[in-house]
Amino acid sequence: NENKKLEIDFIDLENFYKKKSEINDLDLVKFIDENEDQLKVEYIDFSYSIINPQNLIGLNEFNQEFFDKIDEIENDILNGISIKTIISKFNLNEKIVNDYKYSNKSEQILRKIYEVRNNQFDIIENEENFILYKIDNIQKRKPDIKDQEIKDEILELVIQRNKFDYNRNLLDQINDKKFSESNFLKFGKDITQSLTLNSIRDNKRFEINSVQMLYSLPINSFTLINDEKNKIYLVKTKKFNNVELDKNSENYKSFISKENTKIR
Repeated sequence: NENKKLEIDFIDLENFYKKKSEINDLDLVKFIDENEDQLKVEYIDFSYSIINPQNLIGLNEFNQEFFDKIDEIENDILNGISIKTIISKFNLNEKIVNDYKYSNKSEQILRKIYEVRNNQFDIIENEENFILYKIDNIQKRKPDIKDQEIKDEILELVIQRNKFDYNRNLLDQINDKKFSESNFLKFGKDITQSLTLNSIRDNKRFEINSVQMLYSLPINSFTLINDEKNKIYLVKTKKFNNVELDKNSENYKSFISKENTKIR
């Protein structure tokens, strides 16, 4: 059974999903309104100082004096000393950032501080530096599609939601026996492809779990499967072709051994 060849027809569902160009700003606003709580973006106000041996002790080496001063800064933080007092005490430079939201395009230091924002006052390591920071304010806001980066993110979410809803609706039709051969032919007009799977282990085209599922279905069944890149396909199982196994082959002997193991 595992070595039967399985003939299938399949249709790439990318042909049926809503395209980027078909999604307008009204669609984005509607999606944001429907999912506002989950989509709120956190903006933070904070101040920070980059600390390294050069600006802390006037040398370019990480020696004991440097780490003693880092320990002193940590103790000051634990004792509730303000960041401005610490910066003044150690003659550091303060940088102030307002209204910052995470962006892959921003400096690595800013992204790092954003990631640890729930710990509002601390000193952290960042590559060859230490970063002393203090979060002054965190505010959640509704996404603003005037910000192109946010707009692109929301657009991608809308595209994925449309794909999910389309696939789910199609799968519900199949499970409810409301999807027929005529529906498949209508779907696949001029774009249906055919393929023969050589065995239940043939994952050259589709993901292995999808292949195994196809082998478990009756002939003339419909289902949705995916490939390794998670593209989704509508598939019809057409025909099983038995193969003759040489009973003296190592392949055959391995099946015998496997079945004997199962029996035991």
